Amino acid sequence: MKIAACAHHCDRVPDWGALRGKLDALVAECSADLVVLPEYAAMEAALAGNPDDPGEIGWRDRAADRAAGWVDLFRDLAARHGSHILAGSGPARVGNGVVNRSWLVAPSGAVEYQDKLILTPYERDRLAMTPGEELRLFDTALGRIGVLVCYDSEFPLLARRLAEGGANMILVPSCTDFPAGQTRVRQSARARAIENQCLVVQAPLVGRVASCGIVDESTGRAGLFCPPDHGLPSEGILAQGDTDSTRPVIAEVDPAAIAAPRQAGQVGNFAHWDEQERHDRGVKTVALA
Repeated sequence: MKIAACAHHCDRVPDWGALRGKLDALVAECSADLVVLPEYAAMEAALAGNPDDPGEIGWRDRAADRAAGWVDLFRDLAARHGSHILAGSGPARVGNGVVNRSWLVAPSGAVEYQDKLILTPYERDRLAMTPGEELRLFDTALGRIGVLVCYDSEFPLLARRLAEGGANMILVPSCTDFPAGQTRVRQSARARAIENQCLVVQAPLVGRVASCGIVDESTGRAGLFCPPDHGLPSEGILAQGDTDSTRPVIAEVDPAAIAAPRQAGQVGNFAHWDEQERHDRGVKTVALA
């Protein structure tokens, strides 16, 4: 299976046709079974046409207005190139507000979504966004796929639920403005691969966008992470790009090799997870004189 993790930059393209041309070229360059774009990649739809700065809430609403068009664009690209595509994420309207939604698109044109469950302080306080309501698992021709949108990857129990549901891989679209944030998400993605003995794919937003507060500055490093075990890289990295490089990171992945450590690995993190439960009822404090 060929997987492409795209460290993507949102450009101020002149119109929708230019946006389509850019993304078509990207998916063609990847030529992969699965193409993964970052969190808030859909802000590029809001930027098309070079509008004036409407402020953060204005950008949020403009992106939400164009979310359906963004998804339709990727439905066409998925069918055209025969790829499954995680079309990044972006604002989308629901009954009780605006969520940060990530869309998974199949070559058939079928579309499903995962909303971000745990919002960052910026999304809560500045963007007034609404958290998602459920964790979803996608049964696809490539296997069972879960999505943890950026900050969600920093919470181990979410990944654990996906793994228990049979996830073969977890996709982490991310958007972080400072190196510390990128470190948190990257290290969390690697930890989730170890804990659940599965593949984790991270695709970050990168670069600067003038006069668009939501994506004004982003940094990251695309990567595909695995459990460091028999037959797999000892550092747990299948492939990675350079920091802030927009070159897609593309790797041939053997799902059987990724799954093997769950049955015959050096350690049994996935199988032994429940053994924590008898120790999580409290902490005994003892005096050390």
